[in-house]
This record gives sequence, structure tokens and C-alpha cells, in this order.
Amino acid sequence: MSLTKSKTSAKRKAVEPHHESPALAYFHRQWKAIEKLQAKLAKQEQEGTGIYQRFVSDIEPLEREQCALIFQLCQRLAGFTARKSFTQWQREMLHGWIDELMGYLESNPFRGELDLESLYMAVQSGSVSQFDDAQLDVSCDFITDMLQEAFGESPDDIELLREMVRNPEKLRDYMQAQAQKLGGDEHEWDDDAPDCGDAPFASDEEFERWQDRHDMVHPDEVARVEKLLDNSSLKQLYRKLAMTLHPDREQDPVKREEKTRLMGELSHAWEARDMFTLLHLAHTHLPEADNLLSEENLVAINPALWQKKHDLEICFYRGQEGVKGAILHKFKQSSKKKTDLAFEEHQHYLQRDIKQLHGQLATITTLATLKPYLADRWDARQHAIWDEDPSFDEMFFR
Repeated sequence: MSLTKSKTSAKRKAVEPHHESPALAYFHRQWKAIEKLQAKLAKQEQEGTGIYQRFVSDIEPLEREQCALIFQLCQRLAGFTARKSFTQWQREMLHGWIDELMGYLESNPFRGELDLESLYMAVQSGSVSQFDDAQLDVSCDFITDMLQEAFGESPDDIELLREMVRNPEKLRDYMQAQAQKLGGDEHEWDDDAPDCGDAPFASDEEFERWQDRHDMVHPDEVARVEKLLDNSSLKQLYRKLAMTLHPDREQDPVKREEKTRLMGELSHAWEARDMFTLLHLAHTHLPEADNLLSEENLVAINPALWQKKHDLEICFYRGQEGVKGAILHKFKQSSKKKTDLAFEEHQHYLQRDIKQLHGQLATITTLATLKPYLADRWDARQHAIWDEDPSFDEMFFR
């Protein structure tokens, strides 16, 4: 058994290229590690794309339908907030239910263009209609503190403040006017930046493209790469690649088209001072590339390769981010069977919830039909309070 291992090991060592220069040997080890990581990332991206596309086709329509129904239910419940025939606990349950549903919509990336602002205003208007003078004054104090913190000033007129409490549109208009007044004097905005305020999950790719254009690279790093690429041996590497990849030297039309693409990639890499693309093209298309890398260049290149490998490792183990990352985190499992089960369970949950929402919208049309739902929520909360205390049993049973 050990003899077989020794032969295998000897054979593996025999095929590994030997490099006289330790720096060049290190370069190739790092490069091989980078290629493996890039292959892993490509596989990860491919698997992720399949799961994401499955989500888009099978799950996302249900997510959007659920959000639309929740929005309709919020509108229905908001219409009851101005009614007077509620007890204190019933009103508390009603507002708690609305807050719960609206919180879900706020955090859901699939809510689309639902007008949450109008919903907030409807709830606020209905609630304020039940306030007495003392409650109005408490709300006025809250608005005063909020405006002072945001803009450094607030209206002195108590009636104006009370009107802002009663009519949220007046408060919104006042805040917009104050923001415009301050913004014109103190802020310089990047007109090129994408507006993600109303849909924070909807434009990840657009924002990333904008961020890539505006990312600041440390000046020392820029200077180091500039100096490295201006070195004569790397310039020679570039010239050799340009001669090898130049499409005018190719007679075959298919190969000429490929060389045109590669030549464009090379030119862009040189103009962008992209050392890694330059080295990748040399590694792929120049058999004599090793002879063109001087020891002086390798001293500077090798730490950069190590950093590149480190960055790729972080990308691989961190996985994708944003909405797509959240989808993969939920649905990508250790086996196809488990992945299918995750999709099936979430699909069934959405279908059950959609059916329940349809039932609630069909039933809750009057105070009489709403109040049993509020009673159920009250009972559920009382049971939750009772069950959540982990020390209750311990007081009697040791």
C-alpha cells in the first residue's frame, strides 16, 4: 500500500515543472491557486444562477402576489382606525396588526411599486382622529424634537404643529421644503448616483456599477502598479502579446475574430493598468512568458498575487450579496434533494398565506367581522406572554 503511494507521489512530482528561481516557483504556485479559486467562483456563480432563475420563475410571482394582498389588507384595516367603537385592547391589537404587516412590506424586496407612503398617512390620519388634547400635545412635542434634530428649527405655532399631527401631508411638505432649503446651501450631490431611496433592493447592479466607477484606489497602490507596468520587461511582455495576438497576422476568419477580441482585451488592460489581465493573457498565450519576468518584477508581483488570492478566497467563502445572496442562502442546500425541499416548503407557505389573505379580505368588511380577528390576536399574545417566560416552571419544579 505504501509502495503504491510512493510511486504515485513520485510520478506526480515528476510532472511538476521545476523552476530555478524560487520567486518564479512562488509565482506559479500562487497563479495555480488563483486559477482554482476562479474556477470555484465560476462554478458557484453558475449554480447560483440556476437557483436564482428557478426562484424568479417559481417563487417570485407568489412573493409579489402575497405583498399585493398584504397591502390591500393594510388598506382595509387602516379604514377602521378612525372608528370610535373599539375598546383599548381592540385598538391596540388593530394597530399592532397594521404595524406588523407594514413592517413586512417595508423589508420585502418584492413589494414592487406599492405606495407605502399613502398607507402611512391613512393610518396616521385615522389614529389621530381619536386623540384628545393631551395626546395631541405629546405628538406635537415629538414632532418638535424631530424637526429640531433634523433641521435645527421647528414651528413655534402650536396650532400649526397640531395640524401637522392631524394631517401628515402638511408635515411632509414642511420637511421637504426645509430639506430643499438646506440642501441648496450645504450639499453637493452626485447627479450620476442612482436613486435607491424608494426601492433599496431594486437596483443592486446599477449601484455596484456606479460604485465601481467612483471607488477610490489608494494613491500608493496606483503609483506601484504604474511603476511596475512601466518596467521594461513588462513592456516587453505587452509588446510580445500584441505581436502574437494581432489579428492582421491571422488568415483564418474564425481565429482572426477571436484575436480581435483578445487584442481588445489586451489594449483595455494596458490602458486601465490592469496587471492581472496582462499576466493572464501572457500566461495563456506566451509560452516564453516566464523568461520575460525579471526577478525585480517578481518581487513586486508576488505579493500582489497573494493579495489577489486572498481576495478571491474572501469572495468564495462570503458568497454573493444583496437579494440574490439572500435567495441563495435560503434555497441553496447541501444536496439537490434538500434544495428541492426548500423550494417546495417555501412555495407551500406562500400558497397557504395567499389563501388566508384572500379569506381575510373577503371576510373583514365590517366592525363585526373584524373584532373576532382582534380577539384571536389578543388570545395569541396572552398565550405567547405566558409561554415565553423560561423561568416560570423553574419556580415550582427544580
